[in-house]
Amino acid sequence: MIQKTFINKLLYLARDFRSKEVFRALKQYCRGDVLDVGGWDFYLTAKKEKLNFNTWTTLEYSPEELLDIKDECFRAVRGDGCNMQFEDNQFDVVINIQVLEHVFEPMKMINEISRVLKPNGYGIFLIPQTAVLHMIPDHYYNFTKFWVKKAMEEAGLKILELKPLGGIWSSMASHLVYFFLQSFRYEVVSIKDIKRNFLFYILFPLMALYALISIPICMFLSLGDLAEEPNNHLVVVKKYR
Repeated sequence: MIQKTFINKLLYLARDFRSKEVFRALKQYCRGDVLDVGGWDFYLTAKKEKLNFNTWTTLEYSPEELLDIKDECFRAVRGDGCNMQFEDNQFDVVINIQVLEHVFEPMKMINEISRVLKPNGYGIFLIPQTAVLHMIPDHYYNFTKFWVKKAMEEAGLKILELKPLGGIWSSMASHLVYFFLQSFRYEVVSIKDIKRNFLFYILFPLMALYALISIPICMFLSLGDLAEEPNNHLVVVKKYR
């Protein structure tokens, strides 16, 4: 099983801290048989948060990201979230946390989630709108709320909650944090064949100073953020048919 790097752990902790509404929704809707599409090790967080469920299935495309743990209520399955091998109407809840941006045909995944949900089952999504380039080369999209509404309607899922998380100022803070990661060519966020011009190296000290000063200011201003450009959309849907 692949292990998270120290920086990855920090980034995931920051995501979870900034997405407290996701855990509120999980605690409210989670029950019965749960499918986590592309959740990697999110099951461990679910256990830590004491979410309510009978069974938990994690579906991962990469065998390296399958959890190897012994737990009667847990199973790790290798498969394609856009072409699942599960039967129709199998799960009470399907979770999809920041996965759609890494799928080349995201509507296929949403349709599959709708198919495997039981009638009256819930889907819980965290869908980015202003995500910084990450997990390259498998990062294809960001999504607006208008896309989210249309996609869920097309899949026959009724939206119960559509909440913006973060906004312009918190997005700016995220981009400034990733400025350092990309500047130092951190894997999966930097494109190796992109060359820096000589002015980058001359201006870098000023860039770094500006970023260090601006990050806490942006986070403070995010307390009154504008939600037209959220970091993510929290989406809770219900399947009625």
